[in-house]
Amino acid sequence: MKFATILLLLMPLLLLPGCAAGGLSRAVPGQSLTLSYDDFGPERMAAPFLGPRGPRTVIIAHYGFNQITPSASEDVRYVNVLQSMNFLRDEVRHLPQTAANEPLRQRLRSTYSRLYPLQLKRYNIALGSSYTIPFAGMDRRLMLPALPPPSI
Repeated sequence: MKFATILLLLMPLLLLPGCAAGGLSRAVPGQSLTLSYDDFGPERMAAPFLGPRGPRTVIIAHYGFNQITPSASEDVRYVNVLQSMNFLRDEVRHLPQTAANEPLRQRLRSTYSRLYPLQLKRYNIALGSSYTIPFAGMDRRLMLPALPPPSI
């Protein structure tokens, strides 16, 4: 009996380090999408959002925080899905309407359309959860960030 009590008291101490600095989101990953650096446009366009390009840069869009500092041996960057979608929308809006920019515009739209189902699923899960816990009947659409349009 005493062992079980001590174990229950020590259990939160084992879980707390996983909560620091996004550790819990890495320990229990949600859906993610692996993209290439080129999916966000040329380096001059994507560098403010993704950081400088490495020799083999891989971009992983997930629901956690942005982590654009390259890891030790692998050049993996983690970006938030919603922030990625907002970045792509802004870049398409600011791209001059010329025929030379049309392939780049299509590539950015394609990346956006690949990210959209992930964000839509997360939005629908949040709306479909119980209204009794934890916000007791509040309209969740007022608390969630606005769902971006399905296409840009």
